[in-house]
Amino acid sequence: AQAAVAPLNALQPPRRHSREAAMCRLWLLALALRVLGAGADVRKQVVNTAWWPPGTERKAESVGIISHGFVYMTAMMEYNDTLAKTTQAELKDVRDIAEAAGAGLENLVDCLANAPKGGAAGVRRAFERALAAKLPKGAELPALTVVEAPGEYAYFNVSISCVAALPGAPRRALRAGSAYGVSARGLLHLESSGTLDAALHSLEHLVRKAGASGLHGVAECTAFVQDVRRDAPLLRRALGAGAGASGLVLTVVQAGLEAGKAVALRCVAAVPANSPGVGGSSDGGIEHHSKDVVVARRFAFVAGQRARLTNGTDGFDALEQALSIAGVGLSDVLSCLFFVTDQAQVFDLFDGFFDVFNAKHPPPPTRGELEAETECEDCAVMMRCIAAMPAAVELTTAELPG
Repeated sequence: AQAAVAPLNALQPPRRHSREAAMCRLWLLALALRVLGAGADVRKQVVNTAWWPPGTERKAESVGIISHGFVYMTAMMEYNDTLAKTTQAELKDVRDIAEAAGAGLENLVDCLANAPKGGAAGVRRAFERALAAKLPKGAELPALTVVEAPGEYAYFNVSISCVAALPGAPRRALRAGSAYGVSARGLLHLESSGTLDAALHSLEHLVRKAGASGLHGVAECTAFVQDVRRDAPLLRRALGAGAGASGLVLTVVQAGLEAGKAVALRCVAAVPANSPGVGGSSDGGIEHHSKDVVVARRFAFVAGQRARLTNGTDGFDALEQALSIAGVGLSDVLSCLFFVTDQAQVFDLFDGFFDVFNAKHPPPPTRGELEAETECEDCAVMMRCIAAMPAAVELTTAELPG
């Protein structure tokens, strides 16, 4: 993502307010969201930090978005002389976004990190150590998927994007076989990896453990495989056989993985909201619209849409059409993960992103970018996105103080 990188001032927008004034305003906003959140819902609210002040989202992506009790964050990139310092700095950026939204690192439910070739295991260790050092005693780690793939810039070979659940609702970490996830606010964010059979078996077991009926409760998966031509058809057949009519949406891309892993599944499932693992199974949070869109817990999950143009224009058109089936549009998009076939053309994508989201359908979503081969051999971009469905009671920006 075109993220704010604190040490590299050349890549940051100019500061428009003092840090103290900006943090005071953000604290008041976070307090208002906590107080009013019990009786009202936020469909899409931009989050700002001292280094990504209000108005920056008019010319770049949003660094954070609050929606239906979750916080979606743009990928954070830093560069330092050691991996440990890099991951610590990136987590500081993540913490800034989370705290501006009224959450903290202890509220993270899911993260995706990229690593250089051969570096996935080391990046996982570095992030887990850095997180463990910053978390309160007894706090559980979020689900973490680490893949070996270039990020937005060639000189940033490690980045991380995260999702947090706002405080005030039950949160529980669960493990089953090779799968680990965090359940909060009716969604289970998880990672399941290993051999194809082991990853799918663990995925199904974990979702059942969280209170849903196995693969029927899964809304969306992004699958990272070693060989997309060979592995994608196998994975789709296996998921189709297990999920039956559930129709989870699936995006499959190629990336390097940690040793011994043939696939890494980064998934979201709808589970009972209040007592994970208690009270039987329920998939009532899932509503299916098409092969490309699944709605779960007031979110529309869209499978990877294909773009053959380097600026992604045709892909954004396809995304808009897919969202329309669920009754939402491009202005409702919260977060996108872009897979580009050529890292050198990522700025073409940014031009298309600006035209679609900043100029025509603001505010823009958060985003992350990875260079990866996809199932579409002649595509320049694949975009996997999440959008917000309407809420019964809306809290608008105009109702917030300041």
